[in-house]
Amino acid sequence: MRRNVLLGLIISSGLSVLAAGAGCSDGGTNTTGGGGEGGSGGGASQSSSSSSSSSVAQSGSGGGTPADSNVSCDTATELFLDDPGLQDTLDPIDTDEDFYKFKGAKGQAILLSTDAKPPADEFDNTYPDLVLTLYKKQGGQWVQIAENDDPFPRSSNDSAMYTILPASDDDEYCMRVTECNVWVGGAPGCAPSADITTYDYAIGAGILDASLDSIAAEVEPNESDAQATAVEYAKNAQSGNYYLSLQWGGYSSATDVDVWKFNVPADAVKVMGDRSVCNFDFYPGGTVGSGSTATSGVIAYVTTAADPTKKIAQIDVTAGQTPAQIAVPCELGTDYLFFMTRKAGSTAGENDFYFVNHGGTGSNPLEAGPNDAVDMPEALKPNANGTTTSYFVDGDLDAAPTDVDYYSVDVPAGSATISVACGGQRSGSGLRGLKVSVLGANNMPITGGTSTETEAKDLFIQDANVPSGVTSLKIKVEAASQDADVASTFYRCGVHVAPPANP
Repeated sequence: MRRNVLLGLIISSGLSVLAAGAGCSDGGTNTTGGGGEGGSGGGASQSSSSSSSSSVAQSGSGGGTPADSNVSCDTATELFLDDPGLQDTLDPIDTDEDFYKFKGAKGQAILLSTDAKPPADEFDNTYPDLVLTLYKKQGGQWVQIAENDDPFPRSSNDSAMYTILPASDDDEYCMRVTECNVWVGGAPGCAPSADITTYDYAIGAGILDASLDSIAAEVEPNESDAQATAVEYAKNAQSGNYYLSLQWGGYSSATDVDVWKFNVPADAVKVMGDRSVCNFDFYPGGTVGSGSTATSGVIAYVTTAADPTKKIAQIDVTAGQTPAQIAVPCELGTDYLFFMTRKAGSTAGENDFYFVNHGGTGSNPLEAGPNDAVDMPEALKPNANGTTTSYFVDGDLDAAPTDVDYYSVDVPAGSATISVACGGQRSGSGLRGLKVSVLGANNMPITGGTSTETEAKDLFIQDANVPSGVTSLKIKVEAASQDADVASTFYRCGVHVAPPANP
């Protein structure tokens, strides 16, 4: 029997705050934060297992197993919000799709979740990698409105979809559950279905309860700092760690502004880097995300409470192809404001909303300097992880474009490639045109060793070939300019030197 599906997924979704950085690899793996496989930075992660939100819906997986006649939305098995979830089986695993329907109301904030992976290993390939798709009834037809492969932040291969329901004919909605290989039609990116030996799973649906600790819905009016809705923080009594804070809100119009106030507790970061970081991770919208119709022109920014006119971080939440994040250096125990706004000229959609996770972490080691000259680079300290050697650093370009930082990294014997991932503007920094170059002989960039960040594109150098015989490389970090409206100058980088993929 599967464990309590809603409780399990809420716990899983709060496992760690992803640290600052840019980009995700295939399957949602974080490439610049401390929370994912192959991470290139991130300092300390804030772990949590959220009893504060574990009673979002006290539903279990103790229901019966429905007959496998639920092969479409029209023949779907009935499921009830906040009632015990159901168990079922995907068999045959390479073709089976199960459908469930439930009644809900426009504006309800809900969590839809599946549970197949075992608690001991949430990525165990012998269990199904589930994908959840949500539909609404519109004009007598079923129309897709949201979809989820893995939870956000990615802590499992079980699905967890946070959404706010739009209007639907007769308030009827439908969910499809399928395995990753069926979902993508056998394309790369899923573990082999031949490895799966256990086919059962549980599914549940619950209404999010904003009265619980560490989760909050916007409270209107909240258009100014004086009206700001408070972000909540709560501890796990057993571990002493703080849960991820979950916030959500909606846009009543294209010009609506939501203001939140936050103050990360001084004891919220157990393992510090050289400075603390305030993180905001934004759930992707659209029909292959949370279902929000606010899919363009959503601007989020942070200020101090002392000066709400001075932005210290800003990001277009909807600009990039990877999930957006603000990861701004901050002072613990200090009052800040967080704004959710729309670009001028934006058009309101049918169901504009947002979900955000928030918490505090430590940074990577901070640049020590002096490192402004190519012949005097700062040597980064290695962090060996199996056959890969990694280097992490947080820094500032205080006077872009004139300030340039140089680092050196050792290349262990047998290393064949180097990868670099950095976050600047894509993490909320005021730096524009952040650029990294991997320098080899004569301080010239190696082939494939240069990348530049834009508002919509992560800075990522992937598997550039290390020149033969090289034992050390230099990393040049620069920026084209500084945004006059955003004061921060930070960046965060990770460097990975690895042997051949197929030695």
